[in-house]
Parts: sequence; C-alpha cells; structure tokens
Amino acid sequence: MKIAILYGGESPERNVSLKSGRCVYFALKNKHKVKLFDPAKKNFINNFLKFKPDFVFIALHGGIGENGSIQGFLETLKIPYSGSGVLSSALCLNKIMCKEILIFNRIPTPPFIVLEKNKERKIPFKFPVVVKPANLGSTIGVKVVNSNEELEVAINDAFSLDNEVFIEKYIKGKEVTVGIIGNEKIEILPIIEIRTKKGFYDYKAKYTKGESFHIIPPDLPEKIIKKIEKVAEKTYKILKCSGFARMEIIVDKNYNLFVLDVNTIPGLTKISLLPDAAKHKGISFEKLCEKIIDLGLERWNKQIKK
Repeated sequence: MKIAILYGGESPERNVSLKSGRCVYFALKNKHKVKLFDPAKKNFINNFLKFKPDFVFIALHGGIGENGSIQGFLETLKIPYSGSGVLSSALCLNKIMCKEILIFNRIPTPPFIVLEKNKERKIPFKFPVVVKPANLGSTIGVKVVNSNEELEVAINDAFSLDNEVFIEKYIKGKEVTVGIIGNEKIEILPIIEIRTKKGFYDYKAKYTKGESFHIIPPDLPEKIIKKIEKVAEKTYKILKCSGFARMEIIVDKNYNLFVLDVNTIPGLTKISLLPDAAKHKGISFEKLCEKIIDLGLERWNKQIKK
C-alpha cells in the first residue's frame, strides 16, 4: 500500500509531531511504500497529490492536523486516513466544547470558566487553579497557579497562544491515562499512572526521557480501575472517536474521577504513553501502526457504503 505520513505542521506541537511521524515511517517502511509530508512546506499540496496515496497516516498534533481541517481536506479528496473523523477531531481538540459535551452527558470533568480577553473576571475557585488554552495539546500553555499575580501572567501567556482560554478548578490526585483502539468495537489498553519528578505533567515531563514515570498497573483498587475503563469507554463513544485516542483522567483522594481531555492523535514517539500501553499488552509499535491503518480503512469503507 502507498501511504503518506503527515507530520510537522505549524502548531506549537510541531517538534513532537516530527518525532511521531518519523517513528511511524520506520514502523511501516518495510511493508509499505511510505513517504513523509510536512503541510508547513511550500509545495506540500502539489507533492502530496503527485504521490497519490492509498491511505494517509496523520501524525500531526494540534492545529489543523487535529482539529478536523486535514481530515476534511482528505474527505474532499476521497482518501482514507487514520484516526477520528472531522467532527470528533474538532470537538476533542477544543477543550471547552469537549467539556460542555462531557457535562451534558454526565461525565465528570473539573469545573471551569471561560475567559474573555481584556474583561474583568471573577474566579469562583480557590487557588491553586489551572489556566489552559482551549485548542492546544501536549500541555502547551497550561499552568497551575497559586496567586493573582501568577494568574495574570498565565492568562496573558495562554492568550498569546490561543484565542480561547479557560480556568479550571485544580483537582489534586493521581493522574492516569487511558489509551483506546477501535471503532464501534473498542479495545482498552492497560491504564497508566503518570508520576513526574516535579509533580506536574507538563511539556518537559512528557517529552524528556527520565522526567516522568509510567506505572502499569496504576496504584489504585481494582474496582476503581474498572470504573476508569467504563468512563473512558463512554467518553470515547460519546465524542465519536475512532481508530485510536488517549484520555487523561484525575482520580482524587476519594476515588472520584475527572476527565481532563481527550487526544485524538496522541504522541507516537518512543516514550509516548499510547505505544507504551500497547507494548504492555503485547502489541509492538509496528503492529499498533498497522492496527491504526486497518481501523482507518474499516471506518472509511463503512462510510462509503452509507
């Protein structure tokens, strides 16, 4: 099969995407004719169309690669692709819309308020609070703040990265991540508890070797692990995810769960969480990539039949 891998792009997550794309390339190059394409490059569209791929593996993180734009582009060209469709991609990347849908469907998520730029605001939560850009991943622009002075700096920084910013109540607890593979029929990968050297799973902790630790299984009662799996499955289905996704969940001291966000194109580097969970279940990185392709084709063929 002739497979185009999209990587890089112009989002703040470009560097991670470049690593993910290269890892996917080396996983697939022995079985398929694969080529890497960077949408940020000048002649991207012409070179991409000349290649005439049978399938597109999207390894873009954030921005147009994860918000439904690239997915819509490929739909127009009638080329099957990996991961979730246009609607799911758009909803999951925008954390505000995602949280609204979770709340409507009674899936627990931390309380939050949406900010308006240059307007007076009342924060209904005690410090610490979490400031987040709505449309970025990899914890870029996310800050836990403990004072009004820190808050103003964090808000300004977040608005410099995104037009939509919100403040979330800080939930203290264990952070776990749940990787899921599948379309209608899903497979939940082993849950990972994330521990970091400095207590906050930020960009550096995510992508620097030795800055974070993956604990499998998490240090939680079995019944809570089952509860996490049920919440993750419900979230995946309600947001109409397909192919694969990874969500982050906080478990507080009373074992209450809170869904933080859902990544429809999680990192695919050597130290990323989804590949690590798959490996723990006996799924090699090569097999994981092949599964993602098969699921993309399955979703596409079903879509065509409709």
